[in-house]
Amino acid sequence: MIMDALGNDPPNMGGGEESHFEEEKPNPQAKKFLNLLEESKRPLYEGSSMSVLEIASRITSLKCEYNLPHMCVDGFASLMNETIPDNNNMGEAFYEVKKVVNGLELPHEKIHACPKGCMLFWKDDVNLSNCRVCGSERYSKTSKGSSVPLKVLIYFPITPRLQRLFATKNISAEMTWHASNPRVANTMAHPSDSDAWKHLDKTFPEFAPEPRNVRLGLCTDEFAPHGKFGGQYSCWPVILTPYNLPSSMCMKRQFMFLSLLVPGPKNPKGNLDVYMKPLIEELKQLWDVGANTFDLSKQQNFIMRAAVLWTISDFPAYGMLSGWSTAGKKACPYCLEKSKAFWLDHGGKVSWFDCHRQFLDLDHPFRKSKIAICRNKVEKGSPSHIMSGLELWECVKDLAKATDGPAALKLLKKAKKGWFKQSTLWELPYWKHLLIRHNLDVMHIEKNFFDQLIHTVMDVKKQTCDTISARRDIAKYCKRPGLHVVTDERGKKTKPKAPFSLDKSQKKVMCEWIRELRFPDGYALILI
Repeated sequence: MIMDALGNDPPNMGGGEESHFEEEKPNPQAKKFLNLLEESKRPLYEGSSMSVLEIASRITSLKCEYNLPHMCVDGFASLMNETIPDNNNMGEAFYEVKKVVNGLELPHEKIHACPKGCMLFWKDDVNLSNCRVCGSERYSKTSKGSSVPLKVLIYFPITPRLQRLFATKNISAEMTWHASNPRVANTMAHPSDSDAWKHLDKTFPEFAPEPRNVRLGLCTDEFAPHGKFGGQYSCWPVILTPYNLPSSMCMKRQFMFLSLLVPGPKNPKGNLDVYMKPLIEELKQLWDVGANTFDLSKQQNFIMRAAVLWTISDFPAYGMLSGWSTAGKKACPYCLEKSKAFWLDHGGKVSWFDCHRQFLDLDHPFRKSKIAICRNKVEKGSPSHIMSGLELWECVKDLAKATDGPAALKLLKKAKKGWFKQSTLWELPYWKHLLIRHNLDVMHIEKNFFDQLIHTVMDVKKQTCDTISARRDIAKYCKRPGLHVVTDERGKKTKPKAPFSLDKSQKKVMCEWIRELRFPDGYALILI
């Protein structure tokens, strides 16, 4: 970590190369961090190859990794102090060790929230003891009489984390990679190759010329910290990723910044906007004002601005972020109110079967087929118009927001399918002008689709989609007599073996193939 930050030469040293930029003194925040890195050169004791900062960071890391109590770390530090030479700089307790690494710590904030997710006890509401929306208590009393908040949102500001990237020598130069790296024409190798990135630059010419301005991607999903075998508890991390970095870096784990940790135990649903309020306020500040940042690679202070290009999520989280209901017949974000989905009589679920032919060319032969897809039905319609951001804004501008108070929350609960709220993301000044606002996590969706497909072709009991109810719906909508339900001699309803279902020998071949399958590092296939 220290070598990545300092490089091979100390900061503020040209390394023999001529600089084309006028050097400036770091701002106070960056100077504090750089001074700490200089202190990292102080050895643990004379002749030691390990620095004080390195040993302190490793002790702190071990404490967190193995959940060691303070007294254990105190004894460990005291033992090390007695073992190494007397003229050492080693602290005798965890408190002294922690003081060494305090300068590396990035800020975070714990914000109390209503147990039902109605509001945050933040800014003007920080001194309230009850929720002003539902009246719920903010604290609970312990057996010793102390007050403990019932729900706590953990907020990690993104600005100091982006500033830290520019203060790190081996990373700061890479923050302009998207502008300096030669691009391959007609090839999508990086988010900067996308039309959405170019559209933002074209729409806001005052933002585009500074290559150090940061483009961000926002993603969120449900996370169960206790796994399948723990309690029924889930939290929602909100992660921001800077896209300025090269393709080999921007999706690495260390550059995915946790910005919000929304507490559980249940899905926040439409109230996710309430928890995102601190992040939205910071993103608005980063766009309108920016943040004074020191660029170590150019030895310059500059005003860093940032914009969120899009969100990435699975389908349910897309509904929470966009404000469009992803349940029921109107779940499709393209068809909207013109959806042709219908309820299955026997399956009891919404089906989008035969809703895709409208996207085919007008002269495509499948449009006139009465056998291949839906029985005795031809498709003459055209796909729905894909609305721009400004057109979508006209649809949602008068809707209630989750952060508007009690009256708005009542409207959200009574909202019908379709647009049920105005997403808090519309507060960002540039949101309505973006070419793409939301992306679906393809890998996540493909995994869910694969689960259903493999369970069906393997005919796994209680997991397959090929059920008696499905066969009855097939008989109603499709011309597939080989898949219709039949009645045996005893009067029992049975389903004939489907042509897509594997027999025992075929299942064995497939399982052997999966067992011998090899993937590159970082990839895995799990069959449950």
